[in-house]
Amino acid sequence: MTPLAYQIDEAAKICGLGRTRLYDAIREGRLIAHKFGRRTVIRAENLTAFLDSLEPLRTGV
Repeated sequence: MTPLAYQIDEAAKICGLGRTRLYDAIREGRLIAHKFGRRTVIRAENLTAFLDSLEPLRTGV
């Protein structure tokens, strides 16, 4: 079963980015996150949308 949301550590591990970079993206408004008590959670669809919004790597042709 696919999780509905991830904690920061889980999201960082899944997408291969560091916690600081994810918090930076949240602060900049590029990644939507939610607070539940002291925890910050990122819905799976928001993490996917964030990754889809990143600039694709282009190699010289």
